[in-house]
Amino acid sequence: MDDEKLLEKLKALTVWSGHREMSVEDVATIQPGLGRLMPEVGNRTWKLFYAAKAENWPLATFEAKEIKGLMELGAFTRPKHEEALNQFLEENWKPLQDAINKKDFNAFEDAFQKAVEAGNAYHELKDKPYIVWKLPDQPPQDLDLRPRKKG
Repeated sequence: MDDEKLLEKLKALTVWSGHREMSVEDVATIQPGLGRLMPEVGNRTWKLFYAAKAENWPLATFEAKEIKGLMELGAFTRPKHEEALNQFLEENWKPLQDAINKKDFNAFEDAFQKAVEAGNAYHELKDKPYIVWKLPDQPPQDLDLRPRKKG
């Protein structure tokens, strides 16, 4: 079978999603872009800051890991942003994660502010200067951010 016929067969192939038949192209189309991922990044970043401030390092570790995963997903699904997202993770997210690992809020706060500034600079670089993320003044109300006592 030549490449053209194989491509035709692949385009005709569908899978059951549990709700409907979907082609490979349908599955590719519904992958989340940064417009869907970044609001979750912002929400988790808010929780991350206040978890670290409360010295709930396990929650801060969890949120930082989730944020990194969302950025990696964005880099994968939107290749035009891959280089910038990977650069941000290496240059700005790694120092933040290092401060979390050391349980050092002062270093965390410094790295956090630099990461927010860098993120907003990327928005400008990507022709979206109207997107300026800022840390809300109050901690999120949907989680108790205090560390839990064991046993």
